[in-house]
Amino acid sequence: MPKVDISGTGDNLYASLAQAIERISGLSVSGDTVLLKPNLVLPVSYKTGEITNPYLVEAMVRWCFDHGARKVIIGEGPGYYQPVSQLVECFTKTGIKEVAERSGAQWVLFDEHSFRTFRNVADCTPREFRITTLVFDCDKIINIPVMKTHYLTTVTLAMKNLKGCLKREDKPKFHYVDLSRAIVELNKIIRPSLNVVDGSVALRPGSGAIVVGQDVVAVDSVTCSLMDIDPKQVRHISLAAEAGLGEVELTRMDIKGEELKQLKISVALAKDEFRRRFPSLELIGAEKACSGCLIPLFSALSSLEEEGRKMKGALGIVIGLEAEVVEAKDCIFIGDCTQAYWGKGPYLEGCPPDKEDLLRLFRKEWTKRE
Repeated sequence: MPKVDISGTGDNLYASLAQAIERISGLSVSGDTVLLKPNLVLPVSYKTGEITNPYLVEAMVRWCFDHGARKVIIGEGPGYYQPVSQLVECFTKTGIKEVAERSGAQWVLFDEHSFRTFRNVADCTPREFRITTLVFDCDKIINIPVMKTHYLTTVTLAMKNLKGCLKREDKPKFHYVDLSRAIVELNKIIRPSLNVVDGSVALRPGSGAIVVGQDVVAVDSVTCSLMDIDPKQVRHISLAAEAGLGEVELTRMDIKGEELKQLKISVALAKDEFRRRFPSLELIGAEKACSGCLIPLFSALSSLEEEGRKMKGALGIVIGLEAEVVEAKDCIFIGDCTQAYWGKGPYLEGCPPDKEDLLRLFRKEWTKRE
């Protein structure tokens, strides 16, 4: 029976983390080189809820050294859509570089390190992809994702966070296959010794939480329940349970720490939130789009929303590799994957497209429809 701990963050992240680990595991890191894998997808403040809290990462570094770790590495491969010139900023602007220097850890941008190549792993994975060798060279992996929803996978928690271990150029390939099944296959290769989900800012103010456990499926399932999401309705989590990677049934877990019902909160799913905020827009092909298109798209639309721009009538936004367009629809075509349709309406090339170019295109097209 897997153990999962839910802890309020309180005023002392280190104490909360240490108590949670003590309650759920006999994890030993004595003499080990430990790889910490946070979510540093953007060069932004953790207060946005988009990245892992650097203070939680620092508490984890301290815990490792306090328990005899020989070396601690904080490693990440930021999102594909992040320009190469700005990848290091995902460590500097997030505060992680400062944490590493202060705590005696090493920080590593996976893209500047070596990779191991995998070929023909499964019919649901890219024919070839590469994973940072640090995953295999380090004695222990501690996975520290942030609690978030996601347009394509409903949630992005411990299981999906391991996608950051892929080489930058290979990340979009996982969106061109069966993403949920591919995430499961990735989790068969990369097996963290501990998962610590950062919910320090994801829940309502004053009620931050961390979810800690060794069973990655159980941790994601409990975190989903905290978010008022049925984990069995999240495809990659249910598939992972079927594959024997962990437990999805809460009744078959030993859940320690805070009462689930005391911290539980409903969150807006990404697809529902999109429909609420942009009722006149239809995303076409998004199920086969990668974050390289989706993130700058959502960012540009948010900027239009902040500007108070309104649009009359319906508009389709076509993205992704396998979009099917109905001829009668009024559409804009985004990204190189939609090249076959560029003669049918306004388009923006790029892989990934630039957010500012997207914003300029949208302003122009919105003006026509206001």
